[in-house]
Amino acid sequence: NNVTFDFFLHRITVPLITHKKNILKRTEKIVDHVDDEQSRTHIEIRYTDLFVTEEDDKTEVSQHEYFSLANRRARIYNHQKFQRIQPQELLSADPLTRKIPKRVKVKGIAGIGKSIAMQRVIHEWALGISMRNFTCVVDFTFRELNLITGKVSLLDLLSSRFDHLKGILPDLLKAPKSVLFLLDGLDEFKYRLNFEDQEKLINVDTKVPVQELVVSLIKASLLPEASIIITTRPSTDIPKKFFQKSAIILGFEKKQVEEYCSKFYKDSQVAQRVCNYIIENDNLFGLSFIPLYCYIICMALSNIFNSPNNPKKPFELNPPKTVSEVYYCYLYTVIRHHALKDEKKDASKKHIFSVVKMELMNLGKLAYHNLLSSKILFDKKDLETFGIKPKNLHSTFLTQILTRVKEEQVEMFSFFHMTIQEHLAALYCVVNLGEEDILEGLDLWFFGTSPNNTTKEILCDSTRLLDRDKLENLQMFTRFLMGLVKARLEGNLTGLTEILSNTFLNSLSQWFKCQFSKEVPNPKTLNLLHCLMELQQDSVAKEVSPEIKRLNLFKMTLNIVDCAALYYILQYSPNKLEELNLGYANIGYQGLRRLGPILHKCESLFLRYNCLDKEAAILESSILRSPDCCVKKLFMCGNNIGSEGVLELWTALEKNNTVEELYLDITGFTETGTENIVSCLSQNRTLKTLTIVGNDIGEQGKQ
Repeated sequence: NNVTFDFFLHRITVPLITHKKNILKRTEKIVDHVDDEQSRTHIEIRYTDLFVTEEDDKTEVSQHEYFSLANRRARIYNHQKFQRIQPQELLSADPLTRKIPKRVKVKGIAGIGKSIAMQRVIHEWALGISMRNFTCVVDFTFRELNLITGKVSLLDLLSSRFDHLKGILPDLLKAPKSVLFLLDGLDEFKYRLNFEDQEKLINVDTKVPVQELVVSLIKASLLPEASIIITTRPSTDIPKKFFQKSAIILGFEKKQVEEYCSKFYKDSQVAQRVCNYIIENDNLFGLSFIPLYCYIICMALSNIFNSPNNPKKPFELNPPKTVSEVYYCYLYTVIRHHALKDEKKDASKKHIFSVVKMELMNLGKLAYHNLLSSKILFDKKDLETFGIKPKNLHSTFLTQILTRVKEEQVEMFSFFHMTIQEHLAALYCVVNLGEEDILEGLDLWFFGTSPNNTTKEILCDSTRLLDRDKLENLQMFTRFLMGLVKARLEGNLTGLTEILSNTFLNSLSQWFKCQFSKEVPNPKTLNLLHCLMELQQDSVAKEVSPEIKRLNLFKMTLNIVDCAALYYILQYSPNKLEELNLGYANIGYQGLRRLGPILHKCESLFLRYNCLDKEAAILESSILRSPDCCVKKLFMCGNNIGSEGVLELWTALEKNNTVEELYLDITGFTETGTENIVSCLSQNRTLKTLTIVGNDIGEQGKQ
C-alpha cells in the first residue's frame, strides 16, 4: 500500500544518495592514462558522442578486429543502413514492437569507447539526467569478477562492492524491475561461460561460482525483471538468443573527430589545422573513428602543428602520413617529453633513443611474446620477467605506454591500447633482427611458415609461441613492421640499431615479388598491399608492381584506406592490369574516386554491387574517354547509377575504342536512359556485348 511504499522510499533514500555521490566522484573524470594525472579530464568537457547502431548478422572474412570494423562501417555507410543510438537509449522500447529490452549486448573493438560509454550512462543516471526509471544502477567490470575464486551469492557480491547499499539490497532486489546492472568487458573474463548446462534454480542468496552467477543473469533465470547491459569485444561472443537488443559501437564520425580535436587542443587554430590534416589524409582519417586512435594521432601531431601565436623551434619529425609513422611519432613524442626531463631539449634522436634503449627493448620483448600468445593483461611477475620494474613506472615514459589496472588488492598492467603492444612488438623485432633474420621472419609472420634451421632466439620463440590458426592477429603487426623497416632504412632508429643496407631492400623486393607470383588468399593479398604502402619505398613498389597482373578482391569489403593501398602500388605499374575484380567490395563513390587515376589500366574491371551512383558513372565515363584507356570488359551490374549515369556512359562510348563488353544489369535506369543510346553506340566500333537486363526501360525504350 501507499504507506508501506512511502516508508520504503524514505528508508532507501539516504543510501541511494550516498551511492549516487560515490558514482559521480568515481565517474566524473575521463582518464587517458591511469598514471598520468594531466590526462584526467572532466567527463562533461572531454566526452564525445559515439556512433552506436544495431548489430547486423553479416560475418566478415577472417581479419584483425580493427580492419573488420572499418569494413563494416564502410558497408553500413554505403548502404545507408544504420540507426544511430545514444548509449542512454540502449534500453529504449523497440519502435516496431514497443517492447522494452531487458538484456542488451554492446560490442566494440579495443579502444572504441565501450567503457567510456558505460561510464557516461551511470554518470548521467547519478546526475538524474537519464535512465530515471531505475531506482538503482550498479556496475562491475569483468576484471573485478576475475578476482573471485570461491562461491558467492549475488547479494554478497553487491554488498562487498557497494557497502553503503548493504542494508537496503534485499529490498531493492525484491523489486528488480527498477535495478540496472552494467557489466563491462566480458572479453576479459577468465572463466568459461557454459550456456548449455541444465539451468539451476538459484536466487539472490544462493552461493555459486561467479561464472554461473553471470550465466544466470544473462539467461534471466536469476532476476528476469532486472535490466542488464553487457559490453564485449567482437572476439568474444555469447548466444544472441538471450538478448532482446544487440548493438555495435562504430566510433566517431567526421563531426565527432572535429569535436574531439577541438577538445584536445586548447588553441582553436591548432585544433583546426590538426583536424584538417587528419581529414585530408586517408590513412589518418581511416584510423580516427576509434577514440583511442584519435588520442594517439592528436598526441603524435601535438608538437608538429604549432600555434602561429606561439611559434616554437621546428619539431624534428615531419607530419606522419602512414599508420606506422603516426605510432613512431607518438612513441618519439612520449619519450622526448617523459624520458628526457633532465636532458637537453635539443638532444638528437640518436641520443634520445640510446637513453631509453634498454627500457624500450624490455617493453618490446614483453609486447612481442604476449602478442604471439594473445595475452593483454600482465601481473608484476610478468613485468619483472622481462626486466621491467613496476615501481619505476611512474617516473618514466612508461606511464604513457603501460596502464596500471588496479582491482581490489590485485595490481595488473596492460598496454593502454592493443595497437601500442603491436607497434612495440614490431619495433623489438626490427631493432633486434639482422637483415637475413627479418627476411626469414616474414614467411612466419605472414603465412605461419617456420624458418629453416634458424638459431635466432626471437624466431625460435616465435615458432614455439605463434598460434597459426590466428595469423590475422598479426596483420597490424606486419604493417607496423614494414613501417619500422622504413624508419631503420632512413636512419630514424639510430641509437637503437644500425641502418639497413640497399642490399636488404633488393631482397625485400624479391620477397614481395615472390608472394604476388603465387596464389595468395584475398585477405593476405590486401595485407601485402598495405605493407607495401607502409614501407613507402618507391624502388620496391616499382620492382613489385609489374608482378601484379591480376587482383581478385571479390567479396572483400574495402574501405577508403584499402583503396588507398591499392592505388599506392598500382600507380607504379608500367603495364596493363589483366583483371581487377572488386565485385561486392562496397567501395562506394569515395573508394572509386580514390582508385580513379589507375582504373584506365584495367583490361577487365569488375565493379558489380559496389554502391555506386550517378557520380560514380560520371567518373567512370571520364576514364573511358581517356586516350590511355585499356578497359575491354566493364561490369557495373547492381549499382544504382540511374538514367543520368548511363547517359554519360553512352556518350563516353561514342569516342571509346577499347570496350568490347559492357554489363549494366540492374542499374536503375529507365526509358530516359535510352535517349542517346543509338546515336552514341552507332559511332562505336569495338563494343560487341551489352547487357541491360533488370532495368525498366518501357516499350519506347526498347524500340
